[in-house]
Amino acid sequence: MQTTKQQLLTLLKRTGSITVEEAAGALAVASMTARQHLVNLERDGLIQSEPVRRSNGRPHYLYTLTPKGEEMFPRRYDLLAQVILDEVGALSPGDIASLTAEEKRSLLIRRTADRLAERYRFQVEGRSLPERVAAVTDVLQLIGGFAEWLPLDSGYEIRDYNCVFARLIAAPPDLSQTSEADDTAAKEASGCEWHVRLLTQLLQSPVQHERAVDGRVECCRYLVGVEVLAGEPQGVLTNA
Repeated sequence: MQTTKQQLLTLLKRTGSITVEEAAGALAVASMTARQHLVNLERDGLIQSEPVRRSNGRPHYLYTLTPKGEEMFPRRYDLLAQVILDEVGALSPGDIASLTAEEKRSLLIRRTADRLAERYRFQVEGRSLPERVAAVTDVLQLIGGFAEWLPLDSGYEIRDYNCVFARLIAAPPDLSQTSEADDTAAKEASGCEWHVRLLTQLLQSPVQHERAVDGRVECCRYLVGVEVLAGEPQGVLTNA
């Protein structure tokens, strides 16, 4: 069971920012009690507050995580580095002969996703789709994500609020001196293609990725077994 401190940090990670009233509602406590918990977290350097003036002129405070607070949700950079090093060591000269720099990058991304999919395949073998969705969410947690899943009318949604892999892999390469082939490979390797490949293999079902923003927080959404209609608004978070 989470402590009050963990509950508040988790709420901030999921929502991006909270007010005293929102914290009180989430914890089912009085506003004065919630305020004291927030003051303690701010004293510890885990959150920071910013005054925001309401329409009636009375200010209130909006609380967000500090870099120290973000560190309470560690990203597994060590795991990503190890998987990449293992895959680099397994490459042969023939694997990369005649490939451009970005094509090599794309190849490495695909192979590291395949390597991790193989490592965690036992978690999903013989399971139903909803069981696989739950298991894959656990895998994302193991590799440094902050993930949760929820059922939809026509499928499932996995959200990750702490994606180290997407942040690193999506870093824009230097395309100033690249060819058209490089540009194509870079686009294929950008965004969360790494995760899409990993999740597709583990879920044994097509996966659609969206970068979602609700105004205060961003997360990666992975839609499983969902048909998205043309023209339907994308990247909008629904209430879990």
